[in-house]
Amino acid sequence: MRHKPIRIAIGAMETCIALSAIGGGIALLLGTYQDGVLIEAGGNARFPLEWLRNTPLSDYTLPALLLTIGVGGSSLLAVVLVWTSSEMGAFASMMAGLVLAGYIVVEVVLLGQGISWIESLYFELGLLITGLATYLWATEFRRHRFHHQADVGRKKGHVHR
Repeated sequence: MRHKPIRIAIGAMETCIALSAIGGGIALLLGTYQDGVLIEAGGNARFPLEWLRNTPLSDYTLPALLLTIGVGGSSLLAVVLVWTSSEMGAFASMMAGLVLAGYIVVEVVLLGQGISWIESLYFELGLLITGLATYLWATEFRRHRFHHQADVGRKKGHVHR
C-alpha cells in the first residue's frame, strides 16, 4: 500500500467528519421544537425556524438527513474503502470531500448568514480531502490504468502514439 501517510491523513479526517456529521444529524433529527426553535437533542444548540424563512424548507428534517446520510455516510464509506479497496477508496474519498464542501456551500448560500469559522473549517477539510484523494488516485492508479490500456491495444494490433 503506497502513500500510507496520505491514507492515514485522509482516514483520520474522514473519521472525524463521519462521526460529527452522523452525530450532528441525529441530534437534529431527535431535537424538539419549542416556540419555533429546534433545540438539538442532548445539546444546547438552537436552530430557529426563522433561519429557514427564505429557503424552500419548512423545518430541519431534510438538512439533518442530508448531513447524516450524505455527508456522514459518504465519509464513513470512504474511510472504510480507503483501507480496504485502494482505487475505490481514493475515488470514494474524492466524492466524500466534494459532498462535504458542497453541503457547506449550499448551507451558507441558503441561509445567507455569512460564513462561520466551523463552516470554513469543514469546507476547507472537504477540499483538502478531495485534493489528497485526487493525488492518491492519480499517482497510484491512473498511470497503471493508462499503461494497461496501452498494452491491451498493442496486443490487439493497435498502435498508440
